[in-house]
Amino acid sequence: MQLSVRTDQSRSSFKRRRQLLARGRLTLIMGLFGVIFILLTFGYIAWEQRNRLIERNVEDIAGNAYFLADHTARLLEVSDLTLKQVATLIEGDDWSLIEGSRPHWQHLVTIRETLPYFENLWLNDSTGRLRLTSLAFPAPSSSAADRDAFRAQVRADVGLFIGEPIIGRMTKRPTFIISRRLNGLTGSFDGIVSATVALSYFESYWSKLRLPKGSRVTLVRADDGKVIAQLPRPQDGLSFAPIDKSALDQAIKKNLVAGVYPFTVNGEDRTGAYRRVDELPLYINISIPDNAYWGPWTVQMRLYGAFALIALLALAALTALASQQFREQAANEAFLQKEVALRTSELQAETAALEVLNRTGRALAAELDVDRLIESVVEAAVLLTGAQAGAYFSNRGDADNAGARAEEYGLYNSGGARTAFAKLPIGAICAAVFEQDRVLRFDDIAEDPEFGASSEENHAQDRARIRSVMAIPVSSRNGQIQGLLLFAHERAGAFAERAERLVTGLAAQAAIALENGRLYSEAQHEITERRQAQSQQSFLIRELHHRVKNTLATVQAVVGATARSASSIDEFYKAFVGRIVSLANTHSLLTEALWQMAPLREILEKELKPYNDVRGERITLDGPAVELPSEIAVPIGMAIHELTTNAAKYGALSVRNGKVAVTWDVHGEGDEKRLTMAWEERGGPSVSQPDRQGFGSRLLHRVLTTQLNAKVEVDYDPGGLRVAIDAPLKATANLSPPI
Repeated sequence: MQLSVRTDQSRSSFKRRRQLLARGRLTLIMGLFGVIFILLTFGYIAWEQRNRLIERNVEDIAGNAYFLADHTARLLEVSDLTLKQVATLIEGDDWSLIEGSRPHWQHLVTIRETLPYFENLWLNDSTGRLRLTSLAFPAPSSSAADRDAFRAQVRADVGLFIGEPIIGRMTKRPTFIISRRLNGLTGSFDGIVSATVALSYFESYWSKLRLPKGSRVTLVRADDGKVIAQLPRPQDGLSFAPIDKSALDQAIKKNLVAGVYPFTVNGEDRTGAYRRVDELPLYINISIPDNAYWGPWTVQMRLYGAFALIALLALAALTALASQQFREQAANEAFLQKEVALRTSELQAETAALEVLNRTGRALAAELDVDRLIESVVEAAVLLTGAQAGAYFSNRGDADNAGARAEEYGLYNSGGARTAFAKLPIGAICAAVFEQDRVLRFDDIAEDPEFGASSEENHAQDRARIRSVMAIPVSSRNGQIQGLLLFAHERAGAFAERAERLVTGLAAQAAIALENGRLYSEAQHEITERRQAQSQQSFLIRELHHRVKNTLATVQAVVGATARSASSIDEFYKAFVGRIVSLANTHSLLTEALWQMAPLREILEKELKPYNDVRGERITLDGPAVELPSEIAVPIGMAIHELTTNAAKYGALSVRNGKVAVTWDVHGEGDEKRLTMAWEERGGPSVSQPDRQGFGSRLLHRVLTTQLNAKVEVDYDPGGLRVAIDAPLKATANLSPPI
C-alpha cells in the first residue's frame, strides 16, 4: 500500500516537472516572437521615418519657395515703384539739365540709402550713355547700350525688366539690373531708368532660412532659364550651378504658379520646388538632393536603434529569467520531493533514534569505557541536531594544534564532510571554547568577524562549504573542560537554540530520557514547517513570474503607445522615460511592501513634490491613508503621472501661480469598497477641449475604465482642469490591457 502511494506521488511529481519545463519552453518561444516583433516594428518605423523626412523636406522647400517668391515679389514691386518715381521726377527735363542737376543726384542717393538691396540707380539716354548715377556726381563716362536690360527696352516698353547677372563696370561687383523704359513726349524711346541689385543681399537674406542640408536656392528667368541669383553663392559671384530647364519647363506647363518636380543636374538627382514671383516671368526654385534625408534619418535611427536594442535586451533578459525560473522551479520541485522523502525516512528512523537515546542514557549511567561513551554521545547528538558531521575533540592543553592532534570520536562522513571539517578553523574554535568555557554557535560562520576570514579562506576553492557550526564544551563535575563536541552542516541556520540545549544537556550528562518526547514532537513540527516553506516558496515563484509578465506587458504597452503619440524622438524619449520612471516609482513602493500594497499618498507625493513651493502651498493633498493593492497601484500611479505631466506642460503647474489640489476618500466596506479621487487645477492657463486624444486621455478613459472598472469624468473648465476618478479597491478586470 505504501509503495503504491509513493509511486503515485512520484508520477504526480514527474508530471508537474514536465509541465513546468513545457511552460519554460513556451515562455522562451513567446520571448523569441517578441524579439521578432520588435525588429519588425523597428524596420517599419525606419521606413516610415524615411518617408516622413522626405515628405517634410519637400514640404519645407515648397513652403520656403512660396515665402521667398512672395518676398521677391514685394521687393520688385517696391523697386518698380521707385523706378517709376524717378521717371516721374525727370519727366519733361532735358538730358543736359538732368546730367548737371545736383538735386536730382541727391534724390537718387537718398533712394539708394533707403533701399538696402539697391547698389546704385542709373539714368541712361536713348544712346545708352550714362547721364546721372547715385554712384558719383557728375556721372562718369559709361554706356549701357550692350546690356540686355537696355536692349530689351529699346525694342518695346516691356515694363519692369530683370536683366541677367553682370559684373559692374565701375563697382566690379556681381549684380543684376532691373530697368524701366523712359518715353519721350511723342512716345518714342528716350532712355532707361535702372537700378543694380546687390546679390549679397539675397545671399544674406536666404541664408537665414532653415533648409535641409544640400539645399540650393535659385532666382531664375523662365523664358531663357537664366539664373539671376543663387545660394550657395559661387566664388566668382556669377558661375551659378545650372538648372534643368527642360524639367522646369515641363513642370511649369502642368502648373504655371507652383509645383514640385524631380530633375538631374551634374549627375546628381535632386527634387525642386518652384514658385512664380507675382506675374513676372521669374521663379524661385529651391532644390535638395534626393539623399538629403539621409543625415537626419541616420541620427534618428541611431536613437530608435538604441531604444530597440534596450527593449530587445530587456525582453531577452526577462524571457531568459522567466524560462530560468520555470527550470529552477522544476528543479526545486524535484529537490523538495527528495527532501520530503528524506524527512519521511527520518521519521521512520525516529524509533531507532529513540532506542539510541535509551542506550546512550544507560551508557551515561553505567558505561565506564570513555571511548564508547563519547561515541554514544556524538551519535545521539548528531541524530538530535540533524548535523551532517559531528566530532569530539579532547582538551590536551594545546589549543593551537587541536585541529591536527585532537582525538576524534564518532565522526560522521557525509558527502566529503570530513574534508570540509578539516578545513574549518578548528584551532581557533577549540581555543575559544577551552579558554573561555563558552558555547559557539554560528548560523553562517563565513559572516562571523572573528572566525569568518579564516573559514572563507579555507573554503575559497570549494563549491560546497560548511556554514552552520556549533561547539559545546564538555565539562567535568569540578568544572574542568575535558573537550568539546563539534557539529557542522552545509545549510545556513541549521542549528537552533534547541539543538544547543540538547547537546549541552548531553555534555553535562543530563537526563536524556526527558528529551525524547520533545525530540519527536519538535521533529514533527520541523517537517510541518518545511512543508509550509515549500508551499510559500512555490507561491512566491508563481507570484514573481506573474509580476514579471505584467511588468513586461506594461513596458511593451508604454513603448507602443508613446511611439504612436510622439511626433519627434525628443518627445518620445521624454515621455517614455517619464512613464517608465513613474512605473518604477510605483514598483518601488510595491517592492517595499512585498508586492502587496502601495500607499496612495506616497504615489502622489513622488509625482507632485518636485512642483511644490517652499511654503508647501502650491500642492494640496487631502485624504485618509489608503493602501492600494498592487493590481490597482500601477494604473493609478501611471494616471497620476500623466495628469502631473499634463499640468506641468500645459496646466496649472506650467505657470508660477498655478495650484493643484488632490482630494480622495474611501466609501463602502469589503468587496464594495471604492476609492473616489478628485484632481483640480487652478491659476493656470485657460483650458479647452483638446483636438486629439493623447496617451494620458487614453490611459484615463481606456485603462482605468477597462482594467479597474473605474468611472472617469474629465471637465475641461476654462478656469482649470478637473478630473474625478471613482474606482473599486478590488481589481475585477484584466491586469495588463493594451494602452
